[in-house]
Amino acid sequence: MSKKISASDAKNNFGGLLEDVASLGRVEILKHGRLVAVVLSPRALNLALAGGVAREEPGLWGEKHMIPPDRARAARMLKAPNDFDEE
Repeated sequence: MSKKISASDAKNNFGGLLEDVASLGRVEILKHGRLVAVVLSPRALNLALAGGVAREEPGLWGEKHMIPPDRARAARMLKAPNDFDEE
């Protein structure tokens, strides 16, 4: 599964772009409606290099890949408690 976003959205929300790539494996960036870039996760890149073409399998991204986007965003927004002790 892949996602399409505009170049300006990619620029303005780079952290979100990285989260989407980590969870989906592939994000296509469009400028004026034309595909200008594709950002791949390391796993999607390895699939592309191994098989010649990145194949999309149902349930592959998000389930077996890294972190689902909603959990990644939630984790990034949480603040450490005041009594958090770093060792």
